[in-house]
Amino acid sequence: KERPDLEETKTALIVQNNEFTIKLKELEDTLLFKLATAEGDLTEDVELIESLEEAKRVADEIVLKVQESKVTEAKINTSREKYRVCAKRGSLLFFMLNSLNKVHAFYAFSLNAFVTVFARGIDMAPGGKKRASKLSFRSVARRALGKFDWNMDLLSTLIPSKKAGSGGGAKAAATPEPTAEEMEKRLNALLETTTYTVFNYTRRGLFDKDKLIVSTLLTFSILLNDGKLNAAEYNGLLNGLRAAKPPPMSDDLAYWMSEAQWVSLQGLEEMPAFKGLARDMEKRSEEWMNWGMHELAETQPLPGEWNTKLTDFQKLMLIRSVRPDRITGGLSQFVEKQLGPDYVNQEAFDAAQMNEETGQSTPIFFILFPGYSPSKEIEKLANDLGKTSENGQLTIISMGQGQEPVAEGVLDKYTKSGGWVFLDNVHLMQGWIPSLERKLEIAAETAHKDFRCYFSAEPINGAPFAKIVPESILQTCIKISNEPPSDLKSNMRRALAPFSQDVLDRSTTDERKTVHTAVLFALCFYHSLLLGRKKFGVGIGIGLGSGLGYCRGYSFNMGDLINCTEVLFNYLEGNEETPWEDLRYMFGEVFYGGHITDAMDRRLCIAYLDVLVTPDLLPKDGKTPEKMLAPGLKAPNPTDYADLKHYVENSLPPETPSIYGLHFNAQLSLLTTEGEILFNTIGDISGGGGGVGGGESMESVVRRGVESMIDSCPDPFNVIDIESRITDKNPYVVCALQEAMRMADLLVFLKRSLEELTLGLDGALNMSPAMEEVQNGIFRNSVPPSWMKQMSTRVQEVFSLQRWFRDVKDRHTQLEKWTSGKIEHPKTVWLPGLFNAKAFVTAVQQVYARANQLPLDVMQFITEVSKLGASEITEYSSEGAYIHGLSLEGARWDTKAGMVKDSNPKELRCLLPVIKVIPVTSDKYDIRGYYLCPVYMNMQRANVYSAQVSVFTLKHPPKEPPVKWTLASVALLLQDELAA
Repeated sequence: KERPDLEETKTALIVQNNEFTIKLKELEDTLLFKLATAEGDLTEDVELIESLEEAKRVADEIVLKVQESKVTEAKINTSREKYRVCAKRGSLLFFMLNSLNKVHAFYAFSLNAFVTVFARGIDMAPGGKKRASKLSFRSVARRALGKFDWNMDLLSTLIPSKKAGSGGGAKAAATPEPTAEEMEKRLNALLETTTYTVFNYTRRGLFDKDKLIVSTLLTFSILLNDGKLNAAEYNGLLNGLRAAKPPPMSDDLAYWMSEAQWVSLQGLEEMPAFKGLARDMEKRSEEWMNWGMHELAETQPLPGEWNTKLTDFQKLMLIRSVRPDRITGGLSQFVEKQLGPDYVNQEAFDAAQMNEETGQSTPIFFILFPGYSPSKEIEKLANDLGKTSENGQLTIISMGQGQEPVAEGVLDKYTKSGGWVFLDNVHLMQGWIPSLERKLEIAAETAHKDFRCYFSAEPINGAPFAKIVPESILQTCIKISNEPPSDLKSNMRRALAPFSQDVLDRSTTDERKTVHTAVLFALCFYHSLLLGRKKFGVGIGIGLGSGLGYCRGYSFNMGDLINCTEVLFNYLEGNEETPWEDLRYMFGEVFYGGHITDAMDRRLCIAYLDVLVTPDLLPKDGKTPEKMLAPGLKAPNPTDYADLKHYVENSLPPETPSIYGLHFNAQLSLLTTEGEILFNTIGDISGGGGGVGGGESMESVVRRGVESMIDSCPDPFNVIDIESRITDKNPYVVCALQEAMRMADLLVFLKRSLEELTLGLDGALNMSPAMEEVQNGIFRNSVPPSWMKQMSTRVQEVFSLQRWFRDVKDRHTQLEKWTSGKIEHPKTVWLPGLFNAKAFVTAVQQVYARANQLPLDVMQFITEVSKLGASEITEYSSEGAYIHGLSLEGARWDTKAGMVKDSNPKELRCLLPVIKVIPVTSDKYDIRGYYLCPVYMNMQRANVYSAQVSVFTLKHPPKEPPVKWTLASVALLLQDELAA
């Protein structure tokens, strides 16, 4: 491709050497035959002697030519070897693309597509052969093989010797050997253009949330491949570093640094480059505090000598440890510095440029998003090129029931005569998609040159690996992901767009029209809040996602909003007085509530309506409404539609978490979670860490981890011995027995798993898929799926493996004390240390019900937060039981005031003191002044069912009602992965 003259010369040498070998064999056979058939004196056989002399002459000539060809071949190999760096880059890029299907099923790429794009990158590199114009994706493919058939071996067609062998073509002109300086310049140009061309082709089809992941993965892969990254440091950044036994933190650092950040910093100190960093932080505490508290810490120079002492990569490690919320910003900056701004900043989607790269055999796949449809862009582009529905050259079909024959007829027609077809919403036609797949295969081989096929599909929320579009289509198509902005103003614009003044003018009285206008705006704002809140985390289905926004993902759409406005109009026209309560019920429980499956998410959405859809939306005595829809956002004067649009464009406040009712720390939580997801995804794609650039091998890391866990793994409980010591099988004892049995099963499984892996590493057992999962988990410091399943089938672990194993040992320690002697539960139970925490809370109610001879179905419980730590509890509670170990997210607990308060800045969670669980009967269950706080296992919140333990009662300030804490998603967590 780059030097066809060298490739053809090498091929000619190979052919020539083969011919020489054949010639020598023929000479040998001829001589042997003549010698075998000669008669009489051989010395007098003139013909035989002349044949021998001729054979010797030819053999000498061949030997000489072979020697010359070896010299020529060595020169050619030397020249070819100079391009190996580009070949390695191509290999790296292809295998990276090939692994992206671990992120989403839509990210599928074929070798042919890659080769075409890579070849285009070569042609675009400056310093190559002069061309009249830049070659497009389509023209590269056409040049390679005329009509582009995705199913043939495109790579072989680009090899000059094969093209020549297939029938012709002029011999490539000899290219003068470039100088060392010219070669270096050319190689750098090739690396830059091929890498960017492949990346840009890939980026167009990525979701916005995955673009930084892929650019970061590409950067790290290139640096590792070039030996510019230390493998130990790379693994440290990827998996996070934590010290096993960190020293106590000084008061100066404790002022601005959390315990978890300190543990991570001490983990960094174990690496040579960071020796003495913690001591320097204590010495220059004010300088480091200014850096650590800066809003954009990644853009600020480090204090003292550390700014020059640490490399850019090592600074990323420091940011991940001390300011994990800024790691995504730091990675963007790092990618931009290493590869250039084009890898971070993407140009706006250009339909005309996209069209230049397609062809009759290359369909275009648009990914659909709420509020976005590509049909107008396609129609405009087609019209600009003279293809309209009027002249029969353009057909747009919205797929649905009964559209299959129509779509097939249009595809068959345009395949023969040429034309553009856009099939919208093909995800609705799962049964018909195989027919589309076959039609496109036929089109790739036989279609008219003007045939183009565009289609769109919507991904399934929370199911990234769902097979919506066949892989063969995904591999051959050009993917376009043109996500619309999701900020509040954009959502409000889209929400208001379907309506007009005519909609409001339907009201029969001015009073009804005013209410209609006011509630319509409130509904649009409500719709925008529900969509925008997703950015703060959806707990279900996205791996490490935080559930701060919602516990589960929901597909709220414009249909919900339009239906609500129709109900609004009908209810206003059908009632003399505005039925506020009925409207809120219909909006929250029926239309939007129809999507919601989680009780706490339902409570949240109804709380929004309780705040927004109220009578004070309306003006009083001719004055504009005083109601505040959100901090900084006053309800507009409900006059007409134009004023509502003007209000959206000019009066919306800057978007902050407080608009959604969340604390400002929600932004930090979002950024921290994004960073964790990014590193976990890179680990999944690359299979762990780097094996290049120094550092231990995977096997040595795994062996050391296995040995450490086997040595420190506790012994399983003897359940029979525990049962033999039971004198009173009360609910607490039953709970202890169940926990001990679960722990015994877990420990037996862990030990067997580790022993099998040891045998597998020694070669005594074949490595099974389960053993490989455990091996990868230990290497990546993540909990293997099989171990996670033993702990719970309902919860996705958020702990690292090291932290999880420590948690298992701590659970064992608590159970060991509980099941020893008389089997009495601890004076305060570490609730996160139980497999089934809800069972213990139920046991508290059962014990009270038995003691007072009450039926269990009349029992409730309330919780009171004490001012004591776990070590200060010396006696059993006089009523109920003490528990501890829960963390509060979304707010903080003011121990002095004994109530929930707003979080401190940059404090995402706080550990609660000991909590007293008090059983009460239903008639005494008084929750006035209390916030009903859901209790979840971890930050993902609901996984299979809602709150894991039910809801605890927390006192709140009288002037701050429970709805405030509901909107702020205040919850208690059993596991806090951010804690030390």
